[in-house]
Amino acid sequence: MKIKTPTLWSAFATALFLAHSLSYAQVGINTTTPHGILDVHGNNQGLVLPRIALTSKTVAAPVLNPQGGSIVPGTVIYNTATTTGTNAVFPGIYVWTGTEWQNKFTKKQTQIYKQTNFFQPASNGGVQNVPGMSQTFTPKYSGPYKMEVSVNFGGGYVADASPQMDIAAQMGDFVFTISGTPPITIPAKTNCTLMGTRYYAIWQQTFIIEYINLNANTPYPFNLTFDMAPAPGFDNSGNSGNGLGYIGIPDHVPCSVEFTYIGN
Repeated sequence: MKIKTPTLWSAFATALFLAHSLSYAQVGINTTTPHGILDVHGNNQGLVLPRIALTSKTVAAPVLNPQGGSIVPGTVIYNTATTTGTNAVFPGIYVWTGTEWQNKFTKKQTQIYKQTNFFQPASNGGVQNVPGMSQTFTPKYSGPYKMEVSVNFGGGYVADASPQMDIAAQMGDFVFTISGTPPITIPAKTNCTLMGTRYYAIWQQTFIIEYINLNANTPYPFNLTFDMAPAPGFDNSGNSGNGLGYIGIPDHVPCSVEFTYIGN
């Protein structure tokens, strides 16, 4: 059967139109069977988003809408900048919500510092540094951090060796300081009992939690000290030998401070 030329051209035009329409329906890169409006396949290569240095979480610029006007909610970029302050940004993937850039991956930072050596303070030794607890913490992000300071204190030998029960208390103060905030005093007290056999190094653990605002990439030196009070009920009044107190054991119950970022 002979096909008329106009009919053939009509069929060809229809096919082109359908192909054009389908090309707007789904687009496949490295695939002929896209499963969405855009389907990108790659065995050893990734998708590189526009890399732009933002200045603030609430400022759309320098990102522009090529059609003019405000940029559309859902605009995605990779931010390369790190800023400070309330609306700080850091490198990562951001999506514009219509009012601000929202980071799509939670910022995480947790860092813990622990006492490095066994330490026995004397009641006449004054203020003494806890080993390994003079450090500097540098936050990655600006914003709120949870700071947990944990201390451990145990008493020495009670002085009286008589068979009846004796109880004595050994006390002191831990003081934690970090730049930009007031010092934190943590009272320490432990009761030691004597009943025929001496019991010592009876531990008491105390911890405090503070919430502080820190600035990214700013060093914050901190220090933990201990000042033991007079201990007349202990050997040598707690000044030497078995009367000394006990501050932490690095492998078991060390003093420590932990910083955790809790912002968005």
